[in-house]
Amino acid sequence: MGTLPLFDLPDPPQPRPAPAPVPTPAAKSGEPTEAAALRVAEAAAHAWHTSQQYGRAEVVLGALAAFTFIAPPPDQVDETTRLVASWDAPTTIEFVRDQWRRFLRSRPDLANPASPFLLTWAGSTTLHPSEEAAAHAAVTAALHAGLLSLTTDETRRRGDLFGPALTLLKADKAQAAQGAFYTPSALCDLMARMLRLGDAETIHEPAVGTGGMFRAAAQAMRDQGRDPARVTWVGVDIDPLAIACAAVNAVLWGLGPRVLLGVGDALTDDWYTRALAQREETIALADALDTLNP
Repeated sequence: MGTLPLFDLPDPPQPRPAPAPVPTPAAKSGEPTEAAALRVAEAAAHAWHTSQQYGRAEVVLGALAAFTFIAPPPDQVDETTRLVASWDAPTTIEFVRDQWRRFLRSRPDLANPASPFLLTWAGSTTLHPSEEAAAHAAVTAALHAGLLSLTTDETRRRGDLFGPALTLLKADKAQAAQGAFYTPSALCDLMARMLRLGDAETIHEPAVGTGGMFRAAAQAMRDQGRDPARVTWVGVDIDPLAIACAAVNAVLWGLGPRVLLGVGDALTDDWYTRALAQREETIALADALDTLNP
């Protein structure tokens, strides 16, 4: 089982109308990644809520995640953004579905943690047209706010888009959250250095959320010349959507194949045994399918 490849953009449908001008999405000069991520999350949440969507956050989070797998070279961020932001809703929705089908084939080890997104976008779930339209609006708003400036190989490991996005999208109003329920990236970086997480062989996080401490620990390892993909990552959270976001982040941050994520209470629930069995089952199923369909 290899790591998730960079996903190619599909050919746009023909004929297509000429795209409308798209504002340059590049991050402001010197802007911290966390500030840029918050701006993108706010844009997506505002568009989602403006479309009168306050539930089913897995729909919009899964749509955003599909676009984070695009890793354009820094000098092609604007061009790529103009392309994908010009898509109509059906093209965007099909792209999201295709991305999640590719995720499932590439990372069956993360299938159960990512199940809220996979069941929504790659399963048999039927989305209401209003949900599809709102997801398209949220993705377009995020693109205009600079989403792809956060997904290059250089920038994707510096911050966590899904921490603020999850908080804002689960709030009754986008303005109400303001990052109150996720640990800022800068604080995670400081804690990782103080706790010497860069030296660890196993990182165990009993309240992993969207994985902020994982990102900081992985960066600390890279600063020491270590490969985070050779480390074991174990995380649990009571929120299935947070775990789904952590599964996406595990790919974006290059944490490798030794990732075990589960839903449950670290203090009272035997989540570890369950998560391990689920991971082994989906890997075995994927291997069997590969054998049947070489």
